[in-house]
Amino acid sequence: MAERRKQGITILEIGIVVAVMGLMSAMAVPALDGLFTDQRAKGAARSVADAFMLGRAAAIRTGNTHLVIFQGALSSGAPIAIVNDGAPDSANCAVDPGEVVHTVDAEVDVSWGTSTGLANGTPAPDDPGIAAAAIATGSSFTDASRVPLNTANWVLFQPDGLPRLFTPNGSNCTALGLTGQGGGAIYLTNTRRDYAVVLSNLGTARVHLWDPAAAAWRN
Repeated sequence: MAERRKQGITILEIGIVVAVMGLMSAMAVPALDGLFTDQRAKGAARSVADAFMLGRAAAIRTGNTHLVIFQGALSSGAPIAIVNDGAPDSANCAVDPGEVVHTVDAEVDVSWGTSTGLANGTPAPDDPGIAAAAIATGSSFTDASRVPLNTANWVLFQPDGLPRLFTPNGSNCTALGLTGQGGGAIYLTNTRRDYAVVLSNLGTARVHLWDPAAAAWRN
């Protein structure tokens, strides 16, 4: 034994250690990738909720109509944008030059909608939107007509802080929905986790996560 200790570590022993370390690394990388992907999905859902709150707060603070637009509706390709549309009597419910006040870039591996293996289009609790058939692609909002087939990826906040639906016509903002009918939800997925960000008719936002074990949404 004394002679073996003098010889130090053998090539075989080094090889075994390297092999074990390689195996552990190979097992750890997918787990870390999944963790990072899940964190990005959570961050994307939080960004949607923050956009609702930023748009609402800006409308109250400035007295101007503000739009919150989702799913890359701008020419710049930003997936979320907050737009200062001007005073309520001059707002046109359209994005004009210089009106974008904040944008949020897309998260890698996160898309709009729900996964077929998870929520699969199931509405989140208290989702006041009526476009249930479009949840799988990302939104339960409609335009001001509140016809379920007229899905929308935007919402409007007036100075009272309440969300309103609208039908864009590019010239004015008179085609507004009724107060108390402006809520809805935005849905996101990374195919491992589904998130729903619900905007109430009063302008508050709540994030829900799909629980596969319970087959239901939870806060």
